Amino acid sequence: MIQTVRKLLLLFTLVLSTAITVPARSEDQAPEPSDPVQAGQTEPALAVDAGATTGGAKDADSGAKGDDNRPAYHPFDWLVFNPLWAVTGWIGDANPIGNHLSAPLESAIPGFRYKGFINSITQVSTTANQTVGKGKRDKDWLLQKQEFRLSNELRYQPRPNLQFVQVSNFQYDGAYNFQDTRGIYDFGGVNQVYYTTFKRIFREGYVQGDYGLLNFTIGKQIVNWGKIDGKVLDFINASDGRDGVISNITDYEWRAIGQWMAVATLKPSETLNVSLLWNPDFQPNVGAAPGSPYWPTTAASPKPGAALAGELVPSGFDNFTQSEIGGRVDGLFGDFSLSGIYYNGYDRNTVTFNTDKLKHHTRHNFFGLSSDYATNILGQRFGLRTEALYTVNQAFGTTDTTVATRVVYKDTVKVGVNFETSVGSSEDKYDLSYTLNWTTVPAWNDKVSTLRHSLVHVPSISHSVHATNDKLVLSSAAYITGGSDYNGMSWQVAGTWRFNDYITAALKYNDYLGNINDSSYGSYYKLKNVTLDVKYEW
Repeated sequence: MIQTVRKLLLLFTLVLSTAITVPARSEDQAPEPSDPVQAGQTEPALAVDAGATTGGAKDADSGAKGDDNRPAYHPFDWLVFNPLWAVTGWIGDANPIGNHLSAPLESAIPGFRYKGFINSITQVSTTANQTVGKGKRDKDWLLQKQEFRLSNELRYQPRPNLQFVQVSNFQYDGAYNFQDTRGIYDFGGVNQVYYTTFKRIFREGYVQGDYGLLNFTIGKQIVNWGKIDGKVLDFINASDGRDGVISNITDYEWRAIGQWMAVATLKPSETLNVSLLWNPDFQPNVGAAPGSPYWPTTAASPKPGAALAGELVPSGFDNFTQSEIGGRVDGLFGDFSLSGIYYNGYDRNTVTFNTDKLKHHTRHNFFGLSSDYATNILGQRFGLRTEALYTVNQAFGTTDTTVATRVVYKDTVKVGVNFETSVGSSEDKYDLSYTLNWTTVPAWNDKVSTLRHSLVHVPSISHSVHATNDKLVLSSAAYITGGSDYNGMSWQVAGTWRFNDYITAALKYNDYLGNINDSSYGSYYKLKNVTLDVKYEW
C-alpha cells in the first residue's frame, strides 16, 4: 500500500510540475484572436515563425548578452513543444471531411447532418516478454492494441419535432496481424479482430419524436440511465469490454452495444418526466476473447478451436415473455434533481449452472435512485451525484455442494457517489473528481463466489494549461479496489494536445499494481503500456 501511495504522490507531482513549467507562447508567435470564435466558425490557424521557439525565442534586438527580459529556456522546448506548435501551425483549421463532404451534403439536403470520427489507438507494452499469469501464457508480443475506429452518424430532421438517426461503427485491431506472435491468436470469436456482424456495425438506428407532452424514441438505441462511471444505473445496454482491465478508463460511449427498444417519455410539467421502456433485444456483456491481448491472466488460455461453455441468451423477439421492461421518473427542484427507476430484466453477465454446464442470464427486479446537484461556491463549480441500485435475488456461484445447481440467489446493493469541483483561477484551474463505487451482499457467506463488500475509489485530476492557449490538457486517474479484499489498482497519466477544433492526440501511460497472481489489476502487471490515441472528428 505504501508503494501505491508513493506512486499516486509521484503522479500528482508530475502533473503539477509539468503544468507549472510548460512555457508560454513567445511574443513573435501569433497570439490567439481576442474575439471569441462565433458558432459555426473554426478557430483561426496559429502562425508559427520558422525560427521561433516556445518560451525560448527572442526578438531581433534582444540577443545581447545579459538581456534580463529574455524568456527562460525550457528543456522540453525543442523536444516536445516546438514540434507540437509546428505541427499545429501546419494543420491549421484543417477539417477535410467536414468541409468537403459533410458541409456540402448538409447544404444540399435541408435538415440533414453528417458527423463522425476516425480514431487510431496504438498501445505498446513496456514490460519484457515472458510467461505470465496462472495459465503460464507466453507473452511474446509488444503491440497490445492497434485499433482503427470509424464512426458515421447520419441525422435527418424533416420537421422540427421529428428526426431519424443512424450510427455505424467500424473497427479493426491490427495487434493480431501487425506482429509475429504465438501468444496472441484469433480464437474465432465474433468481432474479435474487426466488426463483421450487422449487430456491431449497425450501432444505432431510430426515429425520435418530440411533441411537447409526449416524446418517443423507437429503434436501435443507447439508453443512459446513469451518470457515474462504474455503471451503477447505466446497465440497460450491454458493454464491449474486449480490453477488460483498461475499459474503465476509456470511452464508455464506444463500448455501449445498441439494442432495439422503444422508449416513451411523458412531460406533464417542466420539472417532471416519466419514461417507460420496452426492450425485446437483450444483449450480453462482451469480455476479452480467448487468445486476445487482454484475456485474463488468472485463467489459462484455451487452445484455438477449443469448445467453450454454451450460453443461453434470452430474446424477446423469439419469446415475448423474455422482453425487458422498465420505468423512470425524473423530478427537478431548482439545482437539485431526483430520479427513481424500476427495471425487470436479465443480468448482462452470466452464471454457470452445474446441472447443465451452461451459462445462464438470470432475471431480476432492479430498483434504483439517483440525485444530481450542481452549484457554484466561492466562484468554483461544485457537483455531487449519487446513484443506488438494489437487485433482488442476484445469482452467484457457490461452492456449497448441497446446492445441486451450484448457484445461489442473494440481494445486492450497489452505491455510487461522485464529487466534482475545481480549484484555482480561471487561467490556472485544476478540475478534481472523486468517485466511490460500493457493492455489498448483505446475506453473504464464505461459499459465495463474490466479495461481501467491494469498493472502488476513482480519484482524478485534470488541468488545461493556459500557457499553451489551453491546447495542452494534463490528466490522471486511478482505480483503487478495496472492501473485503484489496484487489490492486490501475492508474493512468495522460497528456492531450488539441491541434484544432477537430484533431487531437493523447499520450497515455497505464500501470497496474497488486498481487501478481490473482488480484483484479495486479495480475496484469506485464501489460503496462504506453498508448498513443489520435482522433479526428468532424
